[in-house]
Amino acid sequence: MKSFLKTVFASFTAMVLVLVLLGVLIGLALTAQDIPRPIEDKTLLTLNLGVPIVDRQPRQDFASLLNQTLQEQDRQSLRTVVTAIRQAAKDDRISGLYIKGKVVRDGYASGWAALKEVREAIVAFKASGKPVITWQEDLDEATLYVVSPANDLVLNPLGLLEFNGFASEIMYFRNAFDKYGIDVQVSRVGKYKSAVEPFLQDHMSDENREQLDTLLNDLFEEVVSGVAGSRNIPPSVLRDLAEQDAIIEAEQALEKGVVTAVAYYDEVRGKLSKLTGSETGKEIERQQTVSQYFASLPQKKKAGDKLVVIYAEGEIISGNDKDEVSGDYIASLLRKARNDDEVKAVVLRVNSPGGSASASDIIQRETILLAEQKPLVVSMGTVAASGGYWISAYGDEIYAEPNTITGSIGVFGLFLNIRKLINEIGLNVEVARTAPAADVFSLYRPKTEQEMAVIQKFIDNIYSRFLEKVAEGRKLDKAEVHKIAQGRVWSGKQALELGLVDKLGGLGDAIAAAAERAKIKDYAVEEYQKGESLMEEILKEMGMETRLQGVPLARPMWEQLRHLLSLTDAKGFYARMPYDLTIY
Repeated sequence: MKSFLKTVFASFTAMVLVLVLLGVLIGLALTAQDIPRPIEDKTLLTLNLGVPIVDRQPRQDFASLLNQTLQEQDRQSLRTVVTAIRQAAKDDRISGLYIKGKVVRDGYASGWAALKEVREAIVAFKASGKPVITWQEDLDEATLYVVSPANDLVLNPLGLLEFNGFASEIMYFRNAFDKYGIDVQVSRVGKYKSAVEPFLQDHMSDENREQLDTLLNDLFEEVVSGVAGSRNIPPSVLRDLAEQDAIIEAEQALEKGVVTAVAYYDEVRGKLSKLTGSETGKEIERQQTVSQYFASLPQKKKAGDKLVVIYAEGEIISGNDKDEVSGDYIASLLRKARNDDEVKAVVLRVNSPGGSASASDIIQRETILLAEQKPLVVSMGTVAASGGYWISAYGDEIYAEPNTITGSIGVFGLFLNIRKLINEIGLNVEVARTAPAADVFSLYRPKTEQEMAVIQKFIDNIYSRFLEKVAEGRKLDKAEVHKIAQGRVWSGKQALELGLVDKLGGLGDAIAAAAERAKIKDYAVEEYQKGESLMEEILKEMGMETRLQGVPLARPMWEQLRHLLSLTDAKGFYARMPYDLTIY
């Protein structure tokens, strides 16, 4: 009995301690959020490029909030960063802008188009007459592109400048598939639809190399012209640097005029102290991050006219997953905006390489219905290609940055079979069926010529519909669209010349254009895709609030597999960019 009571008491004590600890963590997490603080005179605005910049507001799950408690935020939204910097330029209480950290990429975050919008906001801040200061331990192209407008661009004495051009690597699987007994069958349209190329060949095709070379050169020239203009040096200096040196030391970067000074952080810190009126050698007072400053800005009342921004950021998949660009979910948001009389215009922000063709079509259908009733302006982020272009085609206006990756108007089907692999390890699969094609999507046999012919017909029909939709949405001739389609990717600069986009500009430009089309001036910008409250997330983590149609669900440990499972379209037909281009 004594042993039993000891066990009960120990369990009770442990439970109390866990609850106390949870309460402390909740309190810390709450205080870690961007609660508006008074803005004092001589406040220094700070931007940390080491925090990835995403399009939509970061989802505040419990883990990320605890991470913010112990460190800093792990995401920041593009609109928050750009709005805060532009507003701070007009705020007499803000004495300057300090930029720290190197650009950190994470999935679709901090892409080249987003960096251009941040860079332009920094240019506007500098034009207000307030100083922009940055100290960098090292510099690469992405970070230099963003911080090059700074008045003081200071590099650590032992720092290096990497400026070696752009590259993108593609892995080819054909030889490995042959070695391990994996076979692949594909159906595709367009000579540039190279999404399936890595599975069919062991090297890059001439057509794919042609489009990649053109794209990379366009994107690199945007960086060269931007940095050269900001640093007031000839573009040839940067091109020679890329072709001859690639990586140089801090003093060489200073000699070439790329940076303004070579110094340690404590020397820069002295300038920051003067800007904030802080005592030299003491902690710098009156600092606010862009997120903290944005939270302090007066928010317009939601009553009255609204302009809604809807984000399509990531892979396009089927279903109703609120964390992804799922067809049913994004369609429901577009439908909600269409049926809300207070919503006068909509901006669809697309940062997606595409994905499921059927899910893309579901979203596009709602864009057509919405555009019939209200202005719909599309803002393209770093990538809006294939299915990402599919859902953009019916916008009244399409905005892209010069370094946006777009186009890739094409369709493919990809089907693997592992019969040889399992046979080699002594396994065999037998099948019973009522019709010859009952197991057509099996992994254990190749598709027959007849089955592949049927699939090719479907692919051809989807591609033809894709062309028709682009032609109708963009008011172009179908034959002309076919010439510039065929799965080829284009830069935003090229897309403008081809008529695939209307204007060059960012999210802010698209919002302004949508408001002008709706003839509204005093309006509130609303984002439907906001994260749940902290308490909702806590309850969810405790298994008390995860529901589907009112029925409580468990949170399975293998939820991490969701991303892999989401890549499989029910029919196997994809309108997707050739691959995820990581440009470095």
